[in-house]
Amino acid sequence: MRSMNADVDLVVLGAGSAGYVGAIRAAQLGMRVTILDPAPVGGTCLHDGCIPTKALLEVSGFLRSLSDAERFGVSVPSPSRNPEKLSSYRSAIIDRLTRGIEFLFKKHCITHIRARGTLLSPGLVRVMEDPPRELRTRFVLLATGSRPRPLPGLPFDGRRILSSTDLLRLGEFDGRIAIVGGGAIGCEFADILSAFGSSVLLLERESRLLPLEDPEVGEVLSREFSGMGIDVRTGTTSLSALKDSSGLYLEFRDDKGRQEDVQTEAVLVAIGREPVLEGLGLENVGLSPGKGGFLPVGPLGETAVPGIYAAGDMVGGFLLAHKASHEAVIAVEAMAGGDPRPLDPSLVPRVVYTHPEAVSIGLTREEAEARGLSVAEGRFPLMANGRSLIEGNRRGFFKVLSEKETGRILGFHGIGPHASEMIGAVAAAMGSKDGTRQIAEGIFPHPTVSEAIHESFLDIVGRAIHR
Repeated sequence: MRSMNADVDLVVLGAGSAGYVGAIRAAQLGMRVTILDPAPVGGTCLHDGCIPTKALLEVSGFLRSLSDAERFGVSVPSPSRNPEKLSSYRSAIIDRLTRGIEFLFKKHCITHIRARGTLLSPGLVRVMEDPPRELRTRFVLLATGSRPRPLPGLPFDGRRILSSTDLLRLGEFDGRIAIVGGGAIGCEFADILSAFGSSVLLLERESRLLPLEDPEVGEVLSREFSGMGIDVRTGTTSLSALKDSSGLYLEFRDDKGRQEDVQTEAVLVAIGREPVLEGLGLENVGLSPGKGGFLPVGPLGETAVPGIYAAGDMVGGFLLAHKASHEAVIAVEAMAGGDPRPLDPSLVPRVVYTHPEAVSIGLTREEAEARGLSVAEGRFPLMANGRSLIEGNRRGFFKVLSEKETGRILGFHGIGPHASEMIGAVAAAMGSKDGTRQIAEGIFPHPTVSEAIHESFLDIVGRAIHR
C-alpha cells in the first residue's frame, strides 16, 4: 500500500457519510489517510439532514401521542414546547456524534484538515489553506455529497423560500407553510411542522405521495396526513409564486386542471437534491458530470481516471447515508487490492420516518413484472396485529413480493410503527436464494409489530404449499 513518491495513500474530499466512513475503513486497511472538508465532520446527514430531522420527528411523535392520550384513558394537559430546550436536545445529539467521529479519526491516525481540496492532476491535490499547499497521493476518494435542489423560478432566499437546511437552521416556525414535494423530505417535514402547530399545505406533482415507492404506501400515508390536518394536494402542476410585503401567494393547477391561489407565509422546496461538484478541479483531470449532473462511476466507485474514486450522493442513485457509506467501503477496499462485491441497489432499504413509518426495499410489483418476472405476493394488514392495535395503529400493512419459481425476495413494502427497525432483517434475507422461506420459518416474538412481517411471508409460503 505504501509509495515513497506519495505523501499519503488516500486523500478524501468530503467528511460526510461516505467520506468519513471511507477514511476509517481505509485506515483499518493500513492506508495513510488525509481527509479534507471545511465543514464539521459528519456532513449533511449529521448536521442538516438525517439526525436533526429524526430528532424533530421523535418530538413530533411524542406530541401526537400526548394529543391522542384520551383514547387510552389518560388525561394530560395541553403540551407546550420550549424552543431553547428543544434546540439543546438536538444540538447535544449532534455534538456527541461529531465528537465520536473525531475520536475515531484520532484512533486510526487519520489527518483531518478543515479546508477544501481541489484536484490539480491525478495523484496531486491542492489543500486550500492559507497559504495553499499540495499533497501527493496514490488514491483520491471524492465524497462531497449533495445539497437541496431549488425549484426553477423559485430560488432559495432563506426567509420565505426555504430549503430543508434553511428550515432546520430557523429553529422555530409557526404559521402557514406550503411544502412543494411529496417525497421523503417533504413528507417528514409535513409531519414535523403540523405537530408543532403549523398549518401545512403539501403539494406533489405526481398522483400520490412518495411517488417512487409502492402506490399503496403513498395512499395510506396520504390518509394518515389528512387525519392530522395536513392539506394534501397531489397532481399539482404549473406552480408559480408571487412575493409581497404581506407574504407569499402560490398559484397552481390540480389534477383536474382547476386553478387555485393560496396565501402562505413560507414555502419549503423539497423536490430533491443535486450533487456538489464545483471547486473539485474535475476539469483538471478530465472528469465531467453525467446524467442529472452526477459523476459517473463504475461498479466499485472507480471514475474514468485511474486512482480517482467517488461515492455517495455525488454519484447518484439513492441519495441515502447508508448507501453512501457502503459505496465508500467498497471503493477503499478496491483501492487496497481487495475483491469487494459491487453495490446492489435492490438491497438498499429506504425509510420515510413519518408517523407511521414507510419502508421499501427492492422492486415494486409493477417494476418486477416489467422485467418479466413471475411475482407472488403476500401481505398482512396491521389492523389484525395485536401490538399495532395496542399502540392505536390500524391503517398500515406489510407486503412482500417474491419470485414464484425460486422463492427469492424481489421487494418488500409497508407502512406502520417501528417499520424502520425491522426492514434490516428483510434486507439481510434478500441476499439469500430462498429468502422468503428463510423468514417464514423463523420464530417472531408475540406480541410485536414484526409478526405482521412474518405473516406476510407466511401468506406466500402457505399458498405455495397449497398449490
